[in-house]
Amino acid sequence: MNKFLFAVLAILIGGVGAAQTTIGPYNTGWLPVNSYSGATSNNLIFIPFHINSNQGNQMKRWSLTFRVANPIVNSEGKVFPAEKLSFKLASITGSQANEDGKLPSIANLQPLTNNIPYQFSNSFLVNNSPYSLQMKQYFNMNMQYDVAVEGGAYLDTYKSWQNYTVNLVIELWNSKMERMDSKTVAFQMQVYPSGVPPQPVQNSIIIDGAAKNVLLEFKTPADYANGVSKTLSRAVSVTSSTGYSVTVQSMYQNLTTSSNQQLPVNLIRMISRDHSTQAVTGNVVLSTASQSVANSNTAATEPRFFDLTYATQDGENSFFNRSYEQYSGTLIFSLIPQ
Repeated sequence: MNKFLFAVLAILIGGVGAAQTTIGPYNTGWLPVNSYSGATSNNLIFIPFHINSNQGNQMKRWSLTFRVANPIVNSEGKVFPAEKLSFKLASITGSQANEDGKLPSIANLQPLTNNIPYQFSNSFLVNNSPYSLQMKQYFNMNMQYDVAVEGGAYLDTYKSWQNYTVNLVIELWNSKMERMDSKTVAFQMQVYPSGVPPQPVQNSIIIDGAAKNVLLEFKTPADYANGVSKTLSRAVSVTSSTGYSVTVQSMYQNLTTSSNQQLPVNLIRMISRDHSTQAVTGNVVLSTASQSVANSNTAATEPRFFDLTYATQDGENSFFNRSYEQYSGTLIFSLIPQ
């Protein structure tokens, strides 16, 4: 079952000298792709953190990002599509508790735990973690990641005995989004699936260009009293050779500003409608949970379009007395064939 992910930048709300922590990422092996079903290499990338002395307040809120450094090529000159690879957090371990008495864990660090597709621009592995890295003694912890490659008939195009080299840049940021450390890590991948390639399934989900950036703006007292909304016509199109489900989830729990101000993403409601009939197909409060916004038991051999409306609640107090800034977040829309 294929899953198509399109990250969409969405929801912009306007009007509302110590020793340095270091990281030392490394690989534990390689990624062999022996099947058209795809492959996963468990615990392939380790990211150790090393802290030698007090960091002041600079590491009480921190982030971790990664990006693909350059095209993924082999000696035959074949270029493997980076977006077919993804990270998924496997585990977090540490030698001891931090100064708040908390052990390194997924619950305490609050990293992203969904599949994170590779891309050439920065993607968050951890975004504004509440886990303090302020230390007065040596401390270390380790984040471990699985690497997966998507299955499908497309793998036949990249079939080769010659390994592909995947180069990544992993960077640590403090609460001001100032880079604290930047390291590279690489691994090898061989793509040589056995058997006959499966028939490609014609499934796709496309976000219209005009729907990739949504602005909800508070300008007048009436906006604060009545809420604001934005409707985007034909925002999403779906094509599927089978029945399907369309889901949406926020990548982060909060909308944030460049000065690190926050608003909960659940202050925004999203309503989806069939463009042709205007029947409501989904009505959800945005969250990091995956929520269905459209379902069908039949195929959509021709593109089916959906309108999206983003709206805030009337008289929501959370928007009052905010500095004039833009709060932004990221949504992920998924098409899941049934």
